[in-house]
Amino acid sequence: MEAYQDVLTKLTNVGLQYESRPSGKETILIFVLCPWPVLKREAIRNGIHDWLTGVKVADTAEAEEMLKPAKDRDQSLDDLTEADRIRLIHDLVTGQPSEGGAGIYPTDNEYVESILPLHDKQFNKTWLRTWSMKWLVNQADFTEIRDHFGEKVTFYFQYLENYFVWLFFPTALGIIVQFYGRPFSIFYSACVLIWAVFYIECWKRREKELALVWGVRNVTKSENRRPAFKGDSIITDPVTGEQKAFFSPWKRWARKVAGLPVIFAGALALSVLVTFMFGVEVFLEVYYGGYMKEILVYVPTVLFTLAMPYVEELCNDIAKRLTDFENYETDGTYDYHLVQKVFIFKVLNSYLSVLLTAYVYIPFGPRVIAILQGYGLPFATVAIEPSMLKDRLRAFMVSNQVISFFSETIFPWMSRKLMKGAAKVQREVSEVLHHDGAEDEATEEAFGGQDSEEIRKFLRTVQNQVDLPVYDVNEDYAEMVEQFGFVSLFSVIWPLTGLCAFINNWVELRSDAAKICFHTRRPIPSRTDSIGPWIDHLQHLTWFSSLTNASMLYLFRGATDHKDLTGADVSSRLSLGMMLLCVVASEHVYLGLRWTVRAILESIPTEADLSSHRKEYGIKASWLTRLNGAIGLTATTAATTSANTTTTTATTAAETDSTTQSDGGNYSGSDSGVDTSSMRGSVSSLRFSEGEYGTIPVADCLLSEGDLGAQAIQSCFKAQ
Repeated sequence: MEAYQDVLTKLTNVGLQYESRPSGKETILIFVLCPWPVLKREAIRNGIHDWLTGVKVADTAEAEEMLKPAKDRDQSLDDLTEADRIRLIHDLVTGQPSEGGAGIYPTDNEYVESILPLHDKQFNKTWLRTWSMKWLVNQADFTEIRDHFGEKVTFYFQYLENYFVWLFFPTALGIIVQFYGRPFSIFYSACVLIWAVFYIECWKRREKELALVWGVRNVTKSENRRPAFKGDSIITDPVTGEQKAFFSPWKRWARKVAGLPVIFAGALALSVLVTFMFGVEVFLEVYYGGYMKEILVYVPTVLFTLAMPYVEELCNDIAKRLTDFENYETDGTYDYHLVQKVFIFKVLNSYLSVLLTAYVYIPFGPRVIAILQGYGLPFATVAIEPSMLKDRLRAFMVSNQVISFFSETIFPWMSRKLMKGAAKVQREVSEVLHHDGAEDEATEEAFGGQDSEEIRKFLRTVQNQVDLPVYDVNEDYAEMVEQFGFVSLFSVIWPLTGLCAFINNWVELRSDAAKICFHTRRPIPSRTDSIGPWIDHLQHLTWFSSLTNASMLYLFRGATDHKDLTGADVSSRLSLGMMLLCVVASEHVYLGLRWTVRAILESIPTEADLSSHRKEYGIKASWLTRLNGAIGLTATTAATTSANTTTTTATTAAETDSTTQSDGGNYSGSDSGVDTSSMRGSVSSLRFSEGEYGTIPVADCLLSEGDLGAQAIQSCFKAQ
């Protein structure tokens, strides 16, 4: 009870209101309400933070509004989306007390199980109905998702839609090559590699545009500290002079090194498992001719399919524990290093079987069989053909997509139905036997027994949402990146790989929406300016595809329309030196192509870039005009300087920003490439209460005597 009262006290201290109800499962549901003045305070505080760190480029009117006294400030919240409101409240609840938060976080408090927002059923129904009736999702639909779920979830759906559209090219070309071309087409392989390079570089441009339109540019450079971060000492920040928790980078590197053997051991164990299952499957399919072969040949695949979800869950748990042990300070760095570990296990699980078939079984299988037969082992002579590689890839693509759809959509629905049915049967049996009637009445009394039936129904709905798993967008990213790897790495084997991915992704876009609406908790809105480390993994897979495509073309190119090359033919023509030469040449072509495409695209400004530059120029020109007036220059002189001497004006603006930074000011009118992480301490200290900030009129600040008003701007934020 003391812990419960402590949570309520913390909520009250930051201005939040609450109402609690028993859940009937030995837990208490606490519903948090944020009054409008508190939410507005947090919105302004967040806006100042974004302005100072370069996330938001506030114009003069917005800056003046932020600096007005509380009684004269616009108190409306029309510009806040639902996702912004939930995010601000969540940050207020989980934020550190030193930064104005309540300090309530599940990992820090053993009595707090979880924090979650509630689903909006009407929005979910409208969302699914709208998307299910459209072939392509437009930008207005993504804006609605962003306003409801935040940028992190919306970036995933935007990426998935963009990837789906780009898949049209390898899909159409693959159909043509499959039915009218030759196996292992050099032309198709080159086109897929070029497509992958252009797709990744164009997506990077699209990321920047979305970040600017959504107002989250550079947001990952100014993240707050993770509540789960544990400092081993308290130091004085050399920039801001405030006390903060510190964890030695040397100690973190020592923990990384200590975790390497665990990662290597896990990767080795997973590789051995996949290799063993592959060997058993090959043996039963090709060499075994005994009893029940028709059934036994499918046993390894079924066992592997059933075991892989548990193996992946184990690997993900190991990766999470190691990343927790490394103790990262922000969510961005934590996610980056977690994804690196998860990606290693994902690659081994997804691609190792196909790679073993291509580079071990087909080239060296005949030699191994001949050696075994020399020792008198009863192995039959079987033709090993490259067509086996196509069959294996086709089986993987189809089975993986079917299993993924079933596990994400059908299985959660069936399991909840079965659990509800089992609970209903248990209650009916208890009523018949009259053994647990008193207990059921006590449970009903505890579960909102004093409330109306409508409230009790609402509480049951809330409890059902609490029982759902947490949505992890990285799992969906991993699935899409894995699929991209199959298209870029192996579609030269089976050109219809792109078609399978194209069809799957249309369904995936809607099934993932249904998963969020019905099978997981509502995601806590989070801001980001990209898809995170997954863009790096897309580039890694594209680089690897330049190696696999070249090597496979060297090994298997030459099949005729009448007869494929056998494994013995592949083995006889195998020359390690020539294959390495092809691989190195292909890699260098890829690197040159990527550099060329990136240079060309970066030299072409997007409309979002031009819009940002125009706004930044207008803001600087406005501030310079007012500051020039403060030191005695006329408006005509300032306007003439701005109109006729563009270079001088730009230089003056740069000098003004430099002077402001050198004098300790925190104003950042633009991105300007400055690393804002060193400003985090001073920004986080701007935790003003209502009515304590912006009490000095803007004119008094800007008309002060000084070095072009740099000290005046600084004093606006330090006057308390």
